[in-house]
Amino acid sequence: MGVKEQKEGSDEYEVRWFQRDDRHGILSLYETEWDRRPTPDWFDWKYVDDPFLSHVPINVATHGGEIVGTQAYVPARIRRGDRSVLALQPADAMVHPDHRRKGLYTRITRSAIDRYEDGEPAFFFNFPNPGALSVQRDLGWSALDRVVTHYRVQRPAELLTPGDAGVGRRTLGRTMNAIARGALGVVGARRSSSDDSVEVDRYETVPAETLETLYETAPPRRFHVQRDSAFYRWWFADPAYEDTTYVASRDGEPVAAIVTRTRNGRKVKLMDALPAGPGEPAFGRLIATIVSDNADASVLAVSGSTLPSPLLSRFGFVPDEAPIVSRFRTPTEMAVRPLTSDSEADRLPVGELADGSNWRTTFTEQDRD
Repeated sequence: MGVKEQKEGSDEYEVRWFQRDDRHGILSLYETEWDRRPTPDWFDWKYVDDPFLSHVPINVATHGGEIVGTQAYVPARIRRGDRSVLALQPADAMVHPDHRRKGLYTRITRSAIDRYEDGEPAFFFNFPNPGALSVQRDLGWSALDRVVTHYRVQRPAELLTPGDAGVGRRTLGRTMNAIARGALGVVGARRSSSDDSVEVDRYETVPAETLETLYETAPPRRFHVQRDSAFYRWWFADPAYEDTTYVASRDGEPVAAIVTRTRNGRKVKLMDALPAGPGEPAFGRLIATIVSDNADASVLAVSGSTLPSPLLSRFGFVPDEAPIVSRFRTPTEMAVRPLTSDSEADRLPVGELADGSNWRTTFTEQDRD
């Protein structure tokens, strides 16, 4: 994101909220930062069509009328037990390279705090990089435990960067691929994934009502994004990705589901798994099907507490501190900031929010590639 700031911005800059004509300037800034230009459809899906807010949750910094900085706020209802509150996830923050180190990220974030602190949102939560987190700590954020990601690395050579190993990159890649094939072959030989009582169906359009029903059979007891059919229809309509929902049924009744997401087929994320309660044996059949369907992918990934670690280990997934993946992964940090409220009953203790053990975090909670 490249937004670490050390100086307060001067009067040359204006920080304000989104206006109708800002979309082109924001997309141009994304293109500068990401080396690819998001489509207008993506922008509208994420920030105009969400089912929670009546305004576009983006603020910008301008210089001479040009947008040089921005941050957006993805809304979600966060549930714990029988209670849910609206929360916002700061996302897609960036400052143009020519305008960094002028305090713009700090000013943008303070503007958001000022707007939302006395409104409905109960807190901010997000997954910042180290530069953003250092600024956010000064603005009241608390860091949680690191969120572990598990990877099934199938073609590690495809994850090497151009500079890895210099002229020996090709040899290193072949060696790493051979090691991965051998290790996963051993895993495949010893795992048991057959369950003749379970049938698996695939859906390219998310079956929102089915997923809501599975979610409600065992809602997590920890903080998490509340799932319902409206949320699923919105969140998995992202035009930048291809999603597949795998639904396991027993005697014709859905008993479990996993949603996968990919942009190019090389990295496949297991975004969500339902229900959240432990012990459903159909998850083994679902993972086996996903692994088989994505045999040509470079890596499969699953975040946090989406699925039990022993089950993932059976299928060759390893945590991100393992040697085979530690060189590829970027650690995921989570942070939260409570917002004040006129009602004491609406406040959430920072100690509860900032305790990582109180959260169930999947890729559905995270806004990052």
